[in-house]
Amino acid sequence: MANLDLAFVQLFWDLMNRKTGELGKVEFHPQKPSYDLYAPVSQAFPRSTPEEEGVSSAYIARFVHKLRTSEHVALHELMILRHGHVIFECGFNPYMQGIWHVTYSMCKSFTGMVVGLLIDEGRLSLEDHVAELLSDELSPLSLLSRVRYSGLKVRHLLTMSSGASFNEVGAISGNDWVKGFFESQAKFPPGDHFEYNSMNSFILSAIVTHITGKTMFEYLSGKLFAPMGIRKVFWEVSPTGITKAGWGMFITQEDAAKLGQLYLQGGVWNGQQLISKEWVQASVSPQIKTGREDNPEYGYHIWMNDVPGSFMYNGMLGQNVYIYPDKDMVVVVNAGNDEVFAGGTMTRIIREFLPESYRPQEEPLSPDPAAYSLLMNEKRISEHSGPEFPRILHGGWGRGGRVRRSDLSFLQALDGRRYEMHSKGIGLAPLIMQVVHNNYTNGIRYLTFSVQKGVLYLLFQEGNDLHRIPVGFGRGRHTAVNLNGEEYLVGTIGRFGRNEDGLAVLTLRIAFIEEATERKLKIVFTDPEHIRLYWSETPGNSIISDTLEMITTGSGNVNPFVGNLLTKVSPLLLRDATQRSIEPVEDAVLVPDDRTGNAGSERKEKTQ
Repeated sequence: MANLDLAFVQLFWDLMNRKTGELGKVEFHPQKPSYDLYAPVSQAFPRSTPEEEGVSSAYIARFVHKLRTSEHVALHELMILRHGHVIFECGFNPYMQGIWHVTYSMCKSFTGMVVGLLIDEGRLSLEDHVAELLSDELSPLSLLSRVRYSGLKVRHLLTMSSGASFNEVGAISGNDWVKGFFESQAKFPPGDHFEYNSMNSFILSAIVTHITGKTMFEYLSGKLFAPMGIRKVFWEVSPTGITKAGWGMFITQEDAAKLGQLYLQGGVWNGQQLISKEWVQASVSPQIKTGREDNPEYGYHIWMNDVPGSFMYNGMLGQNVYIYPDKDMVVVVNAGNDEVFAGGTMTRIIREFLPESYRPQEEPLSPDPAAYSLLMNEKRISEHSGPEFPRILHGGWGRGGRVRRSDLSFLQALDGRRYEMHSKGIGLAPLIMQVVHNNYTNGIRYLTFSVQKGVLYLLFQEGNDLHRIPVGFGRGRHTAVNLNGEEYLVGTIGRFGRNEDGLAVLTLRIAFIEEATERKLKIVFTDPEHIRLYWSETPGNSIISDTLEMITTGSGNVNPFVGNLLTKVSPLLLRDATQRSIEPVEDAVLVPDDRTGNAGSERKEKTQ
């Protein structure tokens, strides 16, 4: 564990000191494909109104309104199904409906499905010993490592009770995660108690590859995804080519809903038993106590929900599929909340509106045009809401509310102005996103403003990549950015005003709409030649600090040397250092040749 902990400390130190390029000890190779905006949805669910499926539109409208207006809920997408029909779906500005979204740990439940498929085929059992299954891969390891995990079974990996100390931090410690897992110390005997660890899922993926000769994603694609029409999906692999299994997956809401509906229907899809009813029932039944008050029971890589018989696929920050067999309902959410597990405000609201006592009608309700209109108004507000100060219309600069002509002139005058960053260690992507995908910034060097056909653009020069970001005032404008060979969709909303000192301020919300995190940037124009940039991200400092604590000192993973070192550092000092890394303040100066006002038109031609 010494190497693991020291690797984490080194990465943490590098991030605090704004180092750029490849960090950690894991090799980076671009993996993520561009999302295909135009590919049709295969085997789409039928669409219906709530009333046609026995649900009141007014009830759904109140539900959506509470989610939308809650201070602690940052919804990206929402889909609600009843009787296998979509009765409501919505994207929340600037997020778009129908785009695939990162799952984080939600995909662990899909990993559990793969295990069930192999058990159905007779190629695997819950009682198989993991060290024996991976004996070929473990041959270089010492006898001590084999003995240490001799009692570890597939069942223990599925129930998060392996006892292994090699956890999520291992993803930055080196390339061979299987070796790291078995060389790590065992914290407790397998099966003793629940301790959440994404590397349990990864080892299951390694087992699948050993048995099938395919990556887990390839095997799952053939057995489930293809017959269910799940095509818009991607799953990252480790440096050694093993599907990550516990994270690294992108899937659309509709396809995630299919996998929820599959288990609601006992493993049946279009009349075909794709996975055995016995495995589904075992997976969604309590198998171990978690010790968590909000989610006290866990099945086979699936969380039990509050309503008896209900269950959920859960990923951090609000990537959840809630399945209610008693109501014949599935609810899918993607969000960017300040929560690691499903215990925050969003889950509380969902449980409040779908308690055990709630029983939708089995027969269709009478049409209710007024209630349905109310629901569609909630959808319209969610998709189009945003600051209205100022905005840019197709025909040029427009007015959203009262906008001073001098402010519009100021924004127009930014055209062609180029600023050089004082610090070169800040990237456009949020810090969480960089760490999770092992894709670190090369540092923004220049920021250029451009105004074309009434649209404000910000051009960030980050390493060899030039990000050309259009700014929407009111509703987000969308584009794609290239981050070290991986393309990500972004939607940006801007707000312009003056602060208490009368200085011009441009505030940007840069949402990575396939992700759960966003960049926030406030640009203060301090004088004619200088700007100050205040960076932050959402979810922010609190969730990152809490997550770091959970996967290091909080879970008892730190070796004595590092643990002794951490005891000598003030927790407040560590949190302050983390906050400065997540919320840096940066100065930039106008590039000298721009001070004459002659270089703007030349740069404008080059950036068109």
